[in-house]
Order: sequence, then C-alpha cells, then structure tokens
Amino acid sequence: MKLILGVLAVALLAGCATSPVPSSKADPVPSSRLFVYQKPVSGDSVLIITRDTGFVGGGCNTSVSIDGQKAAEIGAGETAKFFVPAGEHIVGASSCGSGLKEQETNVKTGSTKKFRISIDSAMSMDLSPTMQ
Repeated sequence: MKLILGVLAVALLAGCATSPVPSSKADPVPSSRLFVYQKPVSGDSVLIITRDTGFVGGGCNTSVSIDGQKAAEIGAGETAKFFVPAGEHIVGASSCGSGLKEQETNVKTGSTKKFRISIDSAMSMDLSPTMQ
C-alpha cells in the first residue's frame, strides 16, 4: 500500500511540472507588463522570451531583465518580444523566490533569438535557448 501511495505521489508531482509552449501559440504579455525594448528600430534584433504553461509557479509572474533593466513580468503560458540592438546581451529571469537565472546571448543585426522559462515541481527555474 505504501508503495502504491509513493508511486502515486511521484506521478502527481511529475504532472505538476511546466510544459513547453511554442512562442507562436503562447498568449502575448499585456502591454501593461512590458517595460523596455518595445519599439522596433531599423537594424534591431529580436529576443522572444516565452514562459512554459503549467501549475507550478503559476501563482506569480516571472520578472525578466535585459542587460540589468527590468523588461517584463511574464505569466505562465505567455510570450514577450523585445527589439534590441545587435550585440551581446544578458537575459535574466527570476520567479517566486527561485533565484536569478541569467544567459548571455549575442544577437546579429536583424536576427531573432528565443528563450524558454521553465519551472520544475521543486520550484527550480531554468532559462534556456529554444527553437520554439
């Protein structure tokens, strides 16, 4: 009986982790939660940051920064687009006390780079490059 309960508990926790959602299918972040890099300028590059869907961490937004500037507050299943100058950038994310995760990226003129924010059942957040 204890074994069955243990297996059931593990299965339930695994089901609570977030699931990837392609940026094309995610909801756009409302403009009231977008703070910088929102107007395209000739020669700019694009950063797209999408947060996974799911129950874990769903009660709070993820704070996203670009080069140390607060860029957005992203909810579960949402995506945000930022128009940044070509070159080196540091993208950061923090959510629900999970600490700050940062990624360095180099974007070329006119290119697009995508990042995914995921949170596992232990509330450990990850910020990683993605093709979605």
